[in-house]
Amino acid sequence: MGKQRFLVIGGGPAGLSAALDLHDAGMDVELVEKESFLGGTPKKLHYSLIAPDLKPVEEVLDPLIKKVEGAGISRKLNTTVSSATIRDGVVTVKYASSDGKQAGGGDFDAVILATGFTHWDPHKKYEYGYGLYPDVIDFKDFEAMLSSDRLERPSDGKMPKRIGWLLCVGSRDRQVGKFYCCRLGCAVSIKQAMEVKKRHPEIDTYVYYMDIRTYGFWEDQLYWKSMEEYNVKFIRGRIGAISRGENGSLIAMAEDTILQRPSEVPFDMLILTTGMEASSGTVEMAKLFGVDIEEHGFVKPLQADSMPVHTNVDSVFVAGTATGPKAIPDAITEGSAAAMKAMNFVRRKVPLVA
Repeated sequence: MGKQRFLVIGGGPAGLSAALDLHDAGMDVELVEKESFLGGTPKKLHYSLIAPDLKPVEEVLDPLIKKVEGAGISRKLNTTVSSATIRDGVVTVKYASSDGKQAGGGDFDAVILATGFTHWDPHKKYEYGYGLYPDVIDFKDFEAMLSSDRLERPSDGKMPKRIGWLLCVGSRDRQVGKFYCCRLGCAVSIKQAMEVKKRHPEIDTYVYYMDIRTYGFWEDQLYWKSMEEYNVKFIRGRIGAISRGENGSLIAMAEDTILQRPSEVPFDMLILTTGMEASSGTVEMAKLFGVDIEEHGFVKPLQADSMPVHTNVDSVFVAGTATGPKAIPDAITEGSAAAMKAMNFVRRKVPLVA
């Protein structure tokens, strides 16, 4: 009897973790990634530091990537799964290259979907002027700015004196059909403001919020610390519109719900904290493998409380942000969990779904 074979789709934090754990357990693993590199969205968008301890993303992801590359795990980059069938416990897939040509395939005992997420498109909130005003930027773009240590206004290349963050853009917003919390927007925005103040304490930083959701230990490590040690200012209220002011400034028009009065504050830059949504790869792979999607568009776990990495299809498991918003460490942990559950299933071959 040969080695049991496992297919991991997605080379982000969850997929890397799953592939490495399967390999370390002596399994035959193939990792498929549609991009030309490993590391997923954090690598693609050049994330800077991870909340809450402000550790560089490279310190977390690069060791995983190097281990996967050094272990000799079969890797198919610039590749997607174009077809899949499951028969008698065997998952048969075909691959397509980035130019759409057939690129082989194979038979596997189980599959792990680690297809990740994407950020919501801020163009859909036209009142915030994204795409109209160059100094209104998405927080993923600002993350890349911090990563390259190049803090400047896109409009003129000058150092901003006052920066504002607007939370919950494309999340917790019924007007755009996004009813859920993105879970990490508060933490990442506060983390960004702390990064700015640490490097440039003379810059004024403001965070506009409905309510702050820095869960667990992040409450004191980010929220309170940002105010007490970094002098980040918080304004409870939602910006209704952004307009152009004098000297090229941006005017944030909002209602301060604590002081109960309208406000108009000039900024040099405004950062839109966009929510997370299921990636196109997650939606496509779920359809291809016959996996259920939950009401928000992510993969639906078989049982969210007790079987979070199982799906309604026996041979298909899921990990990371394919099931919803979560932090990088949580995605890595889920990758390991999916690997273990997939191995247990293949060894026992006991159906989980009646």
